[in-house]
This record gives sequence, C-alpha cells and structure tokens, in this order.
Amino acid sequence: MVSQRVFLALSVALMTISCSSSDDSYHPRNTLPVENNSQIELVESFDRVHSIDVIEIPGEVYAGDSFRVIISSNGGLLGSIKIFGKSTPLLLVDRDVLSSLVAVPIGQQSGTNVLELTVTGINWRISKIMRLEILERAVQVDRIYRTEDMIRISTDGSSFAEEFAIREQQTRTYLTQQYHSDFMLVPVAGVVSTFFGDMRAYENGPPRNPHSGVDFAAPKGTLVSAATDGYVIYSATMPVRGKTVIIDHGGGVFSGYHHLSKVYSHAGLWINAGEYIGEVGSTGYSTGPHLHWEVLVYGTPTDPIQWLELGKNLADPK
Repeated sequence: MVSQRVFLALSVALMTISCSSSDDSYHPRNTLPVENNSQIELVESFDRVHSIDVIEIPGEVYAGDSFRVIISSNGGLLGSIKIFGKSTPLLLVDRDVLSSLVAVPIGQQSGTNVLELTVTGINWRISKIMRLEILERAVQVDRIYRTEDMIRISTDGSSFAEEFAIREQQTRTYLTQQYHSDFMLVPVAGVVSTFFGDMRAYENGPPRNPHSGVDFAAPKGTLVSAATDGYVIYSATMPVRGKTVIIDHGGGVFSGYHHLSKVYSHAGLWINAGEYIGEVGSTGYSTGPHLHWEVLVYGTPTDPIQWLELGKNLADPK
C-alpha cells in the first residue's frame, strides 16, 4: 500500500514536470508576456512615485532677460528645459535638486510660451509642462554713422560670417560647475552709451540688429576688469568685435569684452573678479573708444545690466 502511494506521488510529480516542460517548449511566448507585463507595471508604478516639484520659475520675464529654474525630483540625476526651440541642460546642484539658467532671446515675440521640464533617473524619466509669459521689451533706436573701416567690413560680408562661426565655437562647451556669483561687477569706469537690445540704424537706413550687449564709452587705455570669476576661453582678435576676451563662468554663463586696444589675459588662465584683462579701445567694427560688454547664457545674449549689483562698480568698489 505504501509503495503504491509512493509510486502514485512520483508519477504525478513526473507528469507535472513533463507538462511544464512541454508548455515551455511548445508555447515559448506564453510566459514572456507575463514577465514583461509585470516589469512594465513595476516601472509605471515606480514612475508614479516620482514628480517634478518647482522651487523657482518666474511666471513672466522680459525678452532679452535671463531667469533661473530650480526644481526637485526624488532620485533625479539630470534633466533639461525645452523652450524657444532650444534645449537647456538642468544640472544636479544638490541631492534631488536640479537647476539651470535660461536666456530669453531678444527677438522673442511677446506672449505665452510652453516650457517643458524633463528629469531622468535610473530607468525612469518624467516631464512637466508649464507656461511662461514673455513681455515686450522697450528699446530705442541709435542712428550710427559708420567709419570707412566699418563700411568696408559691412560691404565685405565675409567678416560677419567668419565671426558668426567663431562665436558658435566659443560657447559650444562650458564648465559644468554651477555659476555661483550673486552679482557681477561693472567691468569698466565709463558711461553707458548704448543699452542691450537697442536697435541700430546706419546712416539713413531702417532700424535693425538689436544690440547684443552694453556699450560703455571710455577713453582709450581705460582699464577693463573681469566682471566675475572664471576661465579665459578666448583671447584673440575677432573680425567684427576686434580684440576680445571671453570668460567662462560655469553653468553656461559667459562674459565677453570687445573692441579692446590691449589684451592682458590669455586663454586657459583663471581670472578673479576685478582682475584686469585689457584696455578700452576701438578695434573692429567700432565708431570710437568704448567697451562692448556681453553676458551670454548657453550662447544666447542676455541683458548684462540684469546681472549687476546695483550701486557697485570698479571705479568705487567699496
């Protein structure tokens, strides 16, 4: 009796194994959907515990200005901001906290724009859509009467094309460390002669070409200083902007110092805020001695005045 029970138990076990093996070989896909579905459900369930929490994003901003984005996302490692037809990286600045700076192009039309935030973690990615209102910037028109050298550069045309290619390369790479300065310093003791965004009209022509920086009128030889810390990435002569120094401040922020008569700094040099980098001049496409100062965020020019600490300049730093 006992032997019969043992034999029956072994027979059932062998039949179970045989059927299981037969199913696997005959229906090789039967178990796959179960495994895949369980994995998909796990990932989807995992995604539901992630979110993008906004810490800092303005509701409205003027064309030509820049703004900071700070978000938090549990387990987020990297991210991006998509707006104005461009994707800007979100850098990890603290545990689960990502941040970046975004520049609004000076030519951006006023109105509501869609801003897409994306955060990626390990085996997951989530997005969030927001709205950003762009306000129209009030600008003036400067009428300029060009010198013979300026007319020659304009007529040539190749100078502007060459300069465009150089500028594309200048901000293609950047220090991944975050830009940490709260403010920049005025880089020269001078008077603002042209503001950012102002239109230029040459001779009797129509207004065009919004100004990509701020011009400080100052005598030739006036010392020019770095507005804040960073690495010099360019120190050479550009076809239009003349003798130039460009500094990478980290996090996609650059500053440019143009039309210099003399350059003190060379590429690869670390510069502290307030250190002299050159002298005011009138090299390149220029009507007279002045400093053309630019601040760019991931290659997009933004209003340098926005970056200044009010009431502080290098003429009277205390």
